[in-house]
Amino acid sequence: MAQSHSNASVRYVTLDVFTKERFKGNPLAIVEMPLDGELDQQTKQHIAREFNFSETVFLHPQSSKASDRRCDIFTTTEELPFAGHPTIGTLVYLGTSACSAGERKTQAFTLQTKAGPIDARVSGHTAEASIPHNVRTHRTRVPWRSVLNAQPSLKSVETEYSTTCPVVSIVKGMTFILVKVPSVEDLAALTVGGPRVDSVEWDAGWESFTAPYFYVIVSEDEEARHIGVRVRMIEPSCGEDTATGSAASALSAYLALQRGTGSSTYSCSIEQGIEMGRHSEIQVKVTLDDSGEGVRDVVLAGSAILVSEGTLYL
Repeated sequence: MAQSHSNASVRYVTLDVFTKERFKGNPLAIVEMPLDGELDQQTKQHIAREFNFSETVFLHPQSSKASDRRCDIFTTTEELPFAGHPTIGTLVYLGTSACSAGERKTQAFTLQTKAGPIDARVSGHTAEASIPHNVRTHRTRVPWRSVLNAQPSLKSVETEYSTTCPVVSIVKGMTFILVKVPSVEDLAALTVGGPRVDSVEWDAGWESFTAPYFYVIVSEDEEARHIGVRVRMIEPSCGEDTATGSAASALSAYLALQRGTGSSTYSCSIEQGIEMGRHSEIQVKVTLDDSGEGVRDVVLAGSAILVSEGTLYL
């Protein structure tokens, strides 16, 4: 076996995110950037491919303000401006690293991402983050025939679902086709490995990573403004994702805008990964602006737990 002659190395950890149990939720790798220099983009991309998780975070060294950290988020193929489960996992890692064993206290952090700063609170293994958002429902919807081409099992669903699907961005660069299906049985029948949902037309200047997000509303309390949802995110470039915080945020914002009035707040409890045996739980709160036609605040919350740690040789 060929041996590398480089002595360079970086520390890494892995966590399972949007769960309190190991081997559930969505795996995440966090690589601590070296103190004496940057890793170039190619090296980061190689490392993300090596871990082969849906995302890998590169955490920059601590600045003069200990609670302020910068991070870069990579999939196996590209860098993203923002993603939900890397945000929650990184915040929990920072919070638990700053506490003594067994200590539990609420801490404030600011995570600097390409999409903007994220102010957050961490308590134990749970993080709550006010995420960057620029919610946009694109003018052109995706025709149902494009969904059926990717998911033939949906050909038998009721007529009310067989029209068009909204295309919603949570920020520039992260966009989702929101596909409502009638039941959890229809959700379970979806297949992985088919063609992508095509016919996506973004508004000008909003070209983006785009994936379909299939959902079923399983409960709704109109008085409490709370919605329970089961979801799946299936996209050919990455297969199926076990927990997608950015998509959960986009869906929650869309549902709130469809239902809400000025300054109202809606909460969504979202379950994902059940069909994969990696149950994930995502919480999102969306507050609308005074007009009820825009989003003032999006708060993403969830838990994470450390799974492994070690050294990566470069």
